[in-house]
Amino acid sequence: MAKPKAITGLSTRPLNAVFLLAFSIFAAVFTYLMRVDTVINEVPTNFHPVVETSTFENGTPLVTQYTGVKAVDELAKFLVAAFLAGPAGWDVGVKAQQAYFLMNFFAVVSVWAVESSRRRNSGRLISFVALFGLLYQIIGAAIIAPVYYTAYVFTSRGDAYHLSGREVPIGYARALLPATVLGYLIPTMALYYGSWDIQTVQYLTAFWQPSPIYVSVLLVLLSYVTSPSSSTTTAKNGDVKHLKLVYLLVGLISSASHLSTLYLSFTSDNPQLSLSYIFLPNRATWKDGIVLGLHYIFQVDFFGAFGSALLWSWLNTYDVLRVQGRSSASSLIQAALGIVITTLVAGPGTAIVVAYNWRENVLVAIENANGKKPKAA
Repeated sequence: MAKPKAITGLSTRPLNAVFLLAFSIFAAVFTYLMRVDTVINEVPTNFHPVVETSTFENGTPLVTQYTGVKAVDELAKFLVAAFLAGPAGWDVGVKAQQAYFLMNFFAVVSVWAVESSRRRNSGRLISFVALFGLLYQIIGAAIIAPVYYTAYVFTSRGDAYHLSGREVPIGYARALLPATVLGYLIPTMALYYGSWDIQTVQYLTAFWQPSPIYVSVLLVLLSYVTSPSSSTTTAKNGDVKHLKLVYLLVGLISSASHLSTLYLSFTSDNPQLSLSYIFLPNRATWKDGIVLGLHYIFQVDFFGAFGSALLWSWLNTYDVLRVQGRSSASSLIQAALGIVITTLVAGPGTAIVVAYNWRENVLVAIENANGKKPKAA
């Protein structure tokens, strides 16, 4: 492998406009598929009657009060109605898809938390991940995540972006693991792997909705607790070991979700647990009730959310290879194949953090190489 070289130029990412356009197209296409096409075709059927009457098609009452604040409760009721079929287990294929989606999405939540904490991103739009989290919980990750990546492409367009500021302040680095686990992982696992009565499931579903915001709030609060005193010296790149713990946990969780879902599907005779039923949007059944209509929307959301996230992972790989002068066609193809193969073998969440973990090492090497001043001729 070629040694990293010091970078002194201020060039811009080649074809930057193409990447901006690609993520913009992602957002536009999935806006149409999730929010326009479904409305035109009145999918999911009976959703508004369920919300208006506070009663599901199977007769289950929909909880209408969660906080006592009318506007919040109205939004919570709407979101609970959309999610409940999975956590309640009314359709095992729907539950499997939602659990797989959200457990793998732990990777996106975590790497966004890392990116928001880097010194070079302080005050930039991509540091406000709580805002993006609020929007994708309401509108859809397939729509909002590409918007985040579009902002990232614009922010990181210059080579100088990658030369310094990689570091996450040590307080934030130490807080990342507990913040992501307490804010997102535990509420998600409680939602899909617990055994609760139907009313408790609805409260848990409502509580889970702001989970990306919990991560951001906990990250700020815990960073104050975990920050070293002003007299304590922190080693250079001391944050890396903490980041790698996050990547390791996310990789294990995503891999476990992926492999257990495959095992469940391959060993079951239940047609609702076939891989096609779990993952592939089916317009032949999308009007067969509220559950299947919402299942279709979540399936589309899954492909948009992870399709854009995996492209972003490849873009991050391309950027650091390019800055190091190693972005040959073969290396970029190898990176793409590595991401695709890891996705198929261990899940999209694992592919994202594997790429991110590798990128972290290269970013450290780039900063170290750039920090060494070339010798005079």
